[in-house]
Amino acid sequence: MAVSSNQFGNQTWRRWIGLLLLVAYSFAEEPFERVIAPSVTAIFNLPHMIPGVLLISRYAVFMLIRLVLDLAVAASIYLILRPSPRGFPLRESKVTSRVFQGLLTGIVVMVAAIFMIVLIGSAHAAPSLQSWRSAFAYGGGWLLSDFIGAAGEELFGRVAVLLVAERFVGRRGAMILSGLAFSLLHLGNPGATWIWLLRLFAQGVLLAYAVYRTSSVWWSVGYHTGWNWASAPLFGAAGSGYLDQGHILDFTPTGSKWLTGGEVGPEGSVFAFVAVLAAFCLLMLVTPTKRELSEQY
Repeated sequence: MAVSSNQFGNQTWRRWIGLLLLVAYSFAEEPFERVIAPSVTAIFNLPHMIPGVLLISRYAVFMLIRLVLDLAVAASIYLILRPSPRGFPLRESKVTSRVFQGLLTGIVVMVAAIFMIVLIGSAHAAPSLQSWRSAFAYGGGWLLSDFIGAAGEELFGRVAVLLVAERFVGRRGAMILSGLAFSLLHLGNPGATWIWLLRLFAQGVLLAYAVYRTSSVWWSVGYHTGWNWASAPLFGAAGSGYLDQGHILDFTPTGSKWLTGGEVGPEGSVFAFVAVLAAFCLLMLVTPTKRELSEQY
């Protein structure tokens, strides 16, 4: 079907407005959060920050605020671009099972990477000095908090960014741009290294590919949650440069940064690249083929 010049022009200005919104939000998000942080801390009576440590109550509240902001941006992108009425990539007939698939994948590959670091003698892992009730409470609380945080990041990086980017450079280019954006958004994290940023890029591309393969964002949300939870709340390793309050195990790195990840934790280890590759293989194994997807949607 032929596209009129008016329709083409309409699509052009819409994608440019979408791009301007993404750029504006990317620059405004952090300053905005810094401005509202004192008010939010006072209203919810949150504990003050401890350098290098994420406190669960503070993290949960601020991730919830970010989720609302990211949801607003994603919704605005939908209104501007008017994508397929099928609801890609938010619509999913089996959200729970898709999230669970991703969650289990993220946990398995991250745990495997950490086990490898321990097995070769580059780190030690032991139970933390807390009661099982405390460990269960923190473990459950962090799982929920990490889900909220991952949902916000995926709404921005794998919904808003992908929808805009694919209108400029197609789906393959959009996956690359999504990976680049994922790395750039973490430049300010403590102990950021080039190998960790490269791994973030690879992970961002994987998450974007998962959105296209499954026709929804929910596997990526689950995987992102599982990966983050297994690293810091479960093993007590640094996650993206931060330790989590009340972690279940204590992870003590003793080897080189190439193997342990250094300050950013196992996410910056060479084994993390193997974990991403393993996640890709599991994604291919447990999700439908493109032919099956075309029949479903």
